[in-house]
Amino acid sequence: MRRFLLDLWLDVVYALRVLGNSPGFTTVGILSLTLGIGVCCVFYSEMNSLVFRSLPAVRNPEALVAMEGLSPYRYFERYREQKTVTAAATAFVGPVPFSLAPSAAAGAKTARVFGHLVSPEYFTTLGVEPAMGRFFRPDLEKEGTAPVAVVSERLWRTRLNADRNVVGRTLRLNGKSVTVIGVAPKNFLGVFPIAPADVFLPVTSGALVAPELGNDALHRWDLAMFRYVGRLAPGVSRATAEAALDSVKRHLDDEAGVPESERKGRQVRLLSASGIMPMPAEQRAMTFTFMAVLMSLILSLACTNLANLLLARGGQRRKELAIRIALGANRFRLMRQLLTESVLLALAGGAGSFLFTYWMTSLISSIRMPAPVVFEFDIKPDFSVFLVTLLLSTIVGIAFGLVPALSATRADVTPSLKEGGLSRLRGYRWFGFRNLLVAYQVASSLMLLLIVGYLVLGYRRTSHIDPGFETASLYLLELDPEHDGYTNEQATRLLDILPDRLARLSAVSAVTLAEAAPFADMAARPNARFSTPQPKGDVQVGVIRQRIGASYFATLGVPLEQGREFTREDLRAPGGPNAGQAALVNQTAARELFGTLEALGRRIRDVPSSKNYTVVGVTRDLKPGFFSSEPLPTVFVPLALNVPASATSDVFGALNRSSAASSPGATIVVRGPSGVDAIASVRAELAAIDPNLTVFNTRTMSEQLSQMNALIQLGSTFYGGIGVFGLILACVGLAGVTAYAVARRTKEIGIRMALGATPGQVLRLVMREGAILVLVGTALGFAGAVVVSRALASMTAELARAFGASAGDPLLLAGVPLLLGGLAILACYLPARKATKVDPLAALRQE
Repeated sequence: MRRFLLDLWLDVVYALRVLGNSPGFTTVGILSLTLGIGVCCVFYSEMNSLVFRSLPAVRNPEALVAMEGLSPYRYFERYREQKTVTAAATAFVGPVPFSLAPSAAAGAKTARVFGHLVSPEYFTTLGVEPAMGRFFRPDLEKEGTAPVAVVSERLWRTRLNADRNVVGRTLRLNGKSVTVIGVAPKNFLGVFPIAPADVFLPVTSGALVAPELGNDALHRWDLAMFRYVGRLAPGVSRATAEAALDSVKRHLDDEAGVPESERKGRQVRLLSASGIMPMPAEQRAMTFTFMAVLMSLILSLACTNLANLLLARGGQRRKELAIRIALGANRFRLMRQLLTESVLLALAGGAGSFLFTYWMTSLISSIRMPAPVVFEFDIKPDFSVFLVTLLLSTIVGIAFGLVPALSATRADVTPSLKEGGLSRLRGYRWFGFRNLLVAYQVASSLMLLLIVGYLVLGYRRTSHIDPGFETASLYLLELDPEHDGYTNEQATRLLDILPDRLARLSAVSAVTLAEAAPFADMAARPNARFSTPQPKGDVQVGVIRQRIGASYFATLGVPLEQGREFTREDLRAPGGPNAGQAALVNQTAARELFGTLEALGRRIRDVPSSKNYTVVGVTRDLKPGFFSSEPLPTVFVPLALNVPASATSDVFGALNRSSAASSPGATIVVRGPSGVDAIASVRAELAAIDPNLTVFNTRTMSEQLSQMNALIQLGSTFYGGIGVFGLILACVGLAGVTAYAVARRTKEIGIRMALGATPGQVLRLVMREGAILVLVGTALGFAGAVVVSRALASMTAELARAFGASAGDPLLLAGVPLLLGGLAILACYLPARKATKVDPLAALRQE
């Protein structure tokens, strides 16, 4: 053993000296593996952080399941009774916003934080132990009891000054006094901490503080706003629990009078709640497949490039190896030496890839989504990523160094010791190992370029926003008076007078209110159903419903196609179902509801609430969301100042605007004169109205669009960089193999030139062989890209939309193969041109 370790150490020292004497070869090899392994480790870090990593501070997180979709609290109470399949269960609403003042003193500075409204069993179901104080208990937290809260360790440390006497301390939440009874353990930020929670209130007393719950949220059959999380009973599978809860839900739907048309198929789906972010099975399969395809292509490109480099280098070292064999070295000893060099090269690339992974994941983790809810992507590499990097590096070094080592040590000693190392002419082998590697490199590089090209170009096209109005001098501010302690009536009064107060400012030329900023819903999808009477029966259409204030489109600078906008009287109209409030529709909604744009004066009805509206205007189609490729039917209804919106919350719809903030919170949309700081003037006026109002998410409309575009820009840069990396690897590999082939055929080329071959003929000979490899690889890569992209597009609508928007693009279909082919031919040309300068006499003297 001691002898083996000594030999290994000598091999390592010698390998380091050999690699140090070839800086160009070493640099190219390390960079190739750094990027190849690094990109794979970035993908693994994302999946490890968002899917594989368990919830911190939770007991046996693998037993936790979450129900897809939202449920009424009364449904949850019945689910909780199913002790045969779930040992414990809880329900929560979140993330919801809170205005937090660290003390109950008047005038204390407030901050906006997010939290969960939870059933009293929340922490016991999760198996979390308090760091200080106690958690909620069903026998103590009852409806009507004084408000209490549990805070996260992060909030205790950053906003409560790590007060060791925090238990019993009174905070101001949403303008109400709340007593802290406990502190959660370190790193615990609630279920699904991709949208972290820093404050936890029991639903039993939370209604006194949180307007989301209103007065009857716990008793209504029709208000689906709670997320169900359960802990499976020992020995019970997720499928068994899902079937049992599905049966319970069907009985509950009977009691609640849910129409049969809404109860088709499986009603309950349970997902694993053990990770940072819930992911349905089909989405997980799509994500794994997509990443596996990219990782396979990238890693194989880097590895084949390393193998080609080692093969070429082994040919150059044939004489050295022959001398060592002549001096008594056995083949196994030489192979071990060569494998040591390749493993050291791979480990150096692995070290570089870990640094690349850390830098890239830090960049991704620093992204802040342009959404009202805070999303945190903590995907920095941990020890498991280090182990994966080490394992990949070792496997790559051994697997792709073995064949070059076998080839290099299979040498005839006598001819190899001669000057040129060749005793006979070697015929060109079309199906040689090196040529197969080059063809594969070209094919996989083209596949990689086309797949990421489809993805990047498709997302750029589907996410490109042409606002349809001038974004300069347009400003957005948000406020939520009820979360600052206002009653519903006080908040209504404030928002009623606010447009007039702001319109008087010299820095404001137009102002309006809206439920959300334009394009705030990144993944827009229908959220309501409207119907209209037709001769053959009512027509129902799924639409996007948006609540807007008076002069909304005038403030944006969007002229109506027909009719008028809302007035202040429309906002104050009675809220009864037969009141017939005004509504606006876009062109797509007009066509789908009425079959024509002649929509003025027509009646439409909100199906769930049976509330009637009269269409008073038609606006042109505006893009409903950032990732929406086509206009969707949209109905605009008044931001009724006397009708609260029903609260819903769904962390699964992470890219949607959180609707947990109840009306009458609003986004203020202000247009100001050029060169004037309208935001400062509006803030000053709001402070004059009430200094305790919390104004948040202040930005310009241009900044809002830039934040959204930053996501696509980062993805385009990352995936585009992957494509360029593959292109470079293919060209380097092709140039290396061509140069090696020229070096191996120096004698043959010398004889040809001695017999009268011209430099042009030699150039065509070498170029023809490289061009054929490029053409074969291009054909295989193009076919592979088409097959793989269609397979991926069939898995999800998002990928189908992205690939569909770019699949027929001539820039990709013709430009990418031509670019790859041109660069590959250039990579062949440089060593081929060198072959034309071979001295026939020097070549013939090699024997």
